[in-house]
Amino acid sequence: MLRYLVTLKPQQYRTPTHNYAILAEIDWDDKRVLREVRFPTASYETSSAYHAPLIGGVCRVGERVFVTMFNYIVELDYKTFQIVNSVSHPYTVDLHGLASDGKYLYVAATGIDAVLCFDLQTWDLVWRWGPDDPILYADRIEAELETTVVFMRGRQRKQLQDNQIFQDAEYRHMRKAMTGYHHHHLNDVILHDGFLYITTKQWNHNSKGCVIRLDLASREAEFLIPPDSLDGLHDGVWVDDDFYVTESGANQVAWWSDGKLTHRKIEPSSYFVRGLCDTGMSWLVGFSTLRNMDLPALIVEYNRDFTQIISQMDVSHFYPPEKATTIHAISRA
Repeated sequence: MLRYLVTLKPQQYRTPTHNYAILAEIDWDDKRVLREVRFPTASYETSSAYHAPLIGGVCRVGERVFVTMFNYIVELDYKTFQIVNSVSHPYTVDLHGLASDGKYLYVAATGIDAVLCFDLQTWDLVWRWGPDDPILYADRIEAELETTVVFMRGRQRKQLQDNQIFQDAEYRHMRKAMTGYHHHHLNDVILHDGFLYITTKQWNHNSKGCVIRLDLASREAEFLIPPDSLDGLHDGVWVDDDFYVTESGANQVAWWSDGKLTHRKIEPSSYFVRGLCDTGMSWLVGFSTLRNMDLPALIVEYNRDFTQIISQMDVSHFYPPEKATTIHAISRA
């Protein structure tokens, strides 16, 4: 039995009803849901604060399963599929992807363009990388705050590094546009051969995204794939020496192999792709409906080079039709 974990959320989440996110375990052979957990959340929005039933990545470590919600991490027991713990921190804002090596949990805090490293035994924050790392602001043309535009060039970059622009503060309740550090929409972290690969949906607000390689020993960073290369970059998966990603802004997948980036459009159209999983024999890709379009959410199975659809599963039943179901992440169970 091929089992996969999928995180789902409503497309229309700024509403007073159906404020819950979902983790589901799916039997792909039979195309059926084996079990699910619903995480109820608040939904509110002010000029500076925000909360919604937003769910992000999922990963399994032994019998522990970890899921990111908007501003906290949920731990479940895999055997019982019940919640056993939840963890939050002043830096956990708009959490997206996560990964683990069994000792540490690495989490993308999208609202502040940061990666957080937690100890899985104590839940202490071991370190935080970004947004004051040089690679994240060296090419920044401008940082737009609510009423101020700060230009960062030349000597100002050095001053920025010396002063450490990121200060300890409470961020988890804030709209990402109000944190002052959301410029690249850093959204996923992938472990591979001693490095953490970090994806960004955009770069400096108006350019396409990139992939950053972070050395876990030194925490020095460099670009694997430079900025302005990937349109709405979301998920990343390593298979041997090749790196595969989804491009949610272009309804396509891409892969980096031998220093070359290849893009491929995939069907069905009228969707955006989000969620990517290597089954070992094929690929599973999540298709979520565009806003204001009445289309079912789908998980589609492709052959290895994404040229042929093998099968698909409709997962739109998790929310009422007027709310619409969207997929965030797909992972092996």
